[in-house]
Amino acid sequence: MGIGNYFIDLTGSSDSSGSSGIEYIIDPPKASLESIANRFKRKRGDSMQVEEKKSFLKPEHTGQSLTVLLSKTLGQEDFVSVDGNESTTTSASTAEPDQSINNEPVLSPQQSQILSRILEGESFFFTGSAGTGKSVLLRAIIQAFRQKEMEEELLNPVDTEKLTFLKHIKKSRGSVKDQVQRWKLAVTASTGMAGVNIGGSTVHSWAGIGLGKGKEVDLAKSVKTSKHASERWRSTSALVIDEISMIDGDLLDKLDYIGRQLRENDYPFGGIQLIISGDFFQLPPVDKIGTPKFAFEAKVWSKLFSSGNMASLTRVFRQRDNRFVKVLESMRRGIVTQDDIKLLQSLKRPIADANNIQPVGLYPQKQMVESINMKRLSDLSGEERMYTAYDAPGWTVAGSPISQEEATRKLNTNTIWPQHLSLKLGAQVMLVMNMNDGTLVNGSTGIVVDFMTPEKAYNIGALLTGSNTSPYLDKRHEFPLVRFATSKYACRPKPKVVLVPLMTVDCMTPAGHPEATRHQIPLILAWALTIHKSQGQTIERVRIDLEKTFAEGQAYVAISRAVSLEGLEIHNFSSSHVRVHPKVIEWAKPFEEAQADEEEWSKVIEDLES
Repeated sequence: MGIGNYFIDLTGSSDSSGSSGIEYIIDPPKASLESIANRFKRKRGDSMQVEEKKSFLKPEHTGQSLTVLLSKTLGQEDFVSVDGNESTTTSASTAEPDQSINNEPVLSPQQSQILSRILEGESFFFTGSAGTGKSVLLRAIIQAFRQKEMEEELLNPVDTEKLTFLKHIKKSRGSVKDQVQRWKLAVTASTGMAGVNIGGSTVHSWAGIGLGKGKEVDLAKSVKTSKHASERWRSTSALVIDEISMIDGDLLDKLDYIGRQLRENDYPFGGIQLIISGDFFQLPPVDKIGTPKFAFEAKVWSKLFSSGNMASLTRVFRQRDNRFVKVLESMRRGIVTQDDIKLLQSLKRPIADANNIQPVGLYPQKQMVESINMKRLSDLSGEERMYTAYDAPGWTVAGSPISQEEATRKLNTNTIWPQHLSLKLGAQVMLVMNMNDGTLVNGSTGIVVDFMTPEKAYNIGALLTGSNTSPYLDKRHEFPLVRFATSKYACRPKPKVVLVPLMTVDCMTPAGHPEATRHQIPLILAWALTIHKSQGQTIERVRIDLEKTFAEGQAYVAISRAVSLEGLEIHNFSSSHVRVHPKVIEWAKPFEEAQADEEEWSKVIEDLES
């Protein structure tokens, strides 16, 4: 039946599993789909006329934030969140404690130095152990490029920054055959889920190579015949590849070959600036033969990055217990002492619930996780409420409409947001996005304590809002009221009881436009979670079972989600679970030793100067 801005089918019938309850199906009218298209166009600035762009050069705009200026011209709803916090991010992202204010990244001196060098046009690889702020730095890089790209489009004339960049690439990356936009950034990752987390696509999709199988010559020919893929290669000035540990070295060499062929430039990747991040000590490339070839083994790697253009982030933000940090650093390198083993095995003791919120269980296998969550939900008394997402189809790079089935498939594959969310009073849930006010982060856990309308929640000051709030939010529709655990590690720790309404998450095309958008409550059941899906999250109280771990780095990924030893419970730990590929150890040793020497000399010089 029609309600407000969207249609919801409130059926009292049974769901597919046969359990009774209320099912909410979000089904927007066609007119709303047109409004989505208009919003996407407005976010890109397509509707901004030349005269409007020139108006930004007037003196009264001096010193103002470009985001604020754009919100005044294009419409506040496009760039400013409901609660007034500025945001240009439309994807669910991750952040470490103390690394953001109002969802804006706050960088350490080391992170700031890396950002400065990247903005000067250098290719750069940065890594670091879990919790060192790799995601935060990457988000800052992307935001800086997006901001400067908008400024470049508004100003139009070639500025000194662009001239400096053109001189730099002529010197270090050869001549450029095509018109270069200095800040044209392509955002990609090794997997779809990692791509969604940073507002990008897979590198395979951006490059136009499908699975990347076949010879490099054939792949290059195929890309040349694709108008949109070849245009992306020629117009891009910088390329981000996140979660590099899962990229095969042969694939990186194929991409390098394609770049040189498409751009008619013999420099690595045809002169494109490469910004690569990830941790080789975590999940490795998938290899059915059993002998993975890492990205650092690619022929092009040493051509892209000298030792001075690689850095390991050293400050750990997630954990504050020095003993725990040292154990994790040893585990990351595949080393555990007898003291480490004794400590980790002592964590088998149960940790208590906090405000009736149980520790999140991490397990290697998806089937085990689903079984645990469904069993715990069915054990709760009361009515079950099923929230079925609305998946808004977008358009391909070529402008063809995406089918409803394809939109849902992409969103199910590439996001953690559920298509169907079943809840009851007392259900344990986890937030799967960061909120702008800094009190709740991706990984915050809580308990459903009520269901109420946004209007009622607003009146009692409990409405959760953000820049990703769905346009289909209706004041009369009931959503879960969640009591989140008090966090000692959020930017502004305080108890939080909030209504979590419809939000949105995007799957992006390689061109950076929404290919599919899911409108759903950003919660998942959180009695259990797979280790794979926990990657990148910060979980304050976690219970881990390592009995069936099957991949190198899996135990390290799981244990490093925790923020403290007191909030960590481990079952079935043995030293055999700490596995790191010997190739990674061999490669990392000289790189990290060189960085340690450089940092030591920098400290000596700093002491002398002071």
